Amino acid sequence: MTDSTMRTCIITGANSGIGKCAARQIAAKGLRVVMACRNMLQAEEVCAQIRAETGNDAVLARQVDLSLIASTRQFAKDFSAEFGVLDVLINNAADFDLARKRPFITSEENETQFATNLLSPFVLTEELLPLLRSRPDGRIINIASQGLMVYPNLTFDFENIRGDKSYSPAKTYYQTKLGLLMLSLALQERLAGSSISVHAVRVTNVKVDIARYPDISPILKAAYRVKSRFSISPDEMAKVYTALAAGERPSGFYYDEKMREVLCNKSAYDKDAQERLWMLCAEMAGDV
Repeated sequence: MTDSTMRTCIITGANSGIGKCAARQIAAKGLRVVMACRNMLQAEEVCAQIRAETGNDAVLARQVDLSLIASTRQFAKDFSAEFGVLDVLINNAADFDLARKRPFITSEENETQFATNLLSPFVLTEELLPLLRSRPDGRIINIASQGLMVYPNLTFDFENIRGDKSYSPAKTYYQTKLGLLMLSLALQERLAGSSISVHAVRVTNVKVDIARYPDISPILKAAYRVKSRFSISPDEMAKVYTALAAGERPSGFYYDEKMREVLCNKSAYDKDAQERLWMLCAEMAGDV
């Protein structure tokens, strides 16, 4: 029987990197942590490590392929049936493969970065809102990137969501992260006055495990090694996730690696664009 009094947190993509560190830190705070991952072999290994390190046996792995709407919905359905409670949702998982030369289209006819980084968080959040609404302090935490600062004038390109006109894995990634901020701001407005708060994290340069990207070029590998010298550890970045998930209820929206409130790209605040993107995601998800 699930303990309904135990605060429960979902972290997507928690089998490596910042997500793994956040799962360990949040578990150490005594929350039930459900790691939503595609690679179950790795996720189960990480679960065992975290349980041993924290003494918290309520760390569990459940499978989901966030590039597919059907899998995302099934995860939400199964989670709701199994646990029945949710206090914190951290949409952490992201697709960012610099070795990719052309868009990859899923079996559902969506570009995989758009589906994983933007559409799936939208669907997962919508599916789990009833559970979050039932709790006195529900929190939704979406993950953006400091790299958006390199594109201060970036606006969401509604005409190229499948990469048909042009494709760059980096620009597509930042498009999806901008879109996630837009949806987060729109959701915050929709949930005003409710028991749910919405927040976002601006992830800075974090040391990367190059082994996770075996197909990138030697030049990019060398660039990552240089970049790592000026980067913080995943564990340090994860402290912001943990503060937002398990600390005092935050009053702000967008936070950097030092838990300072920062501004989004100017275009993220465009309410017309927010609504257009919301309706586009709802249509693609089959909600309208």
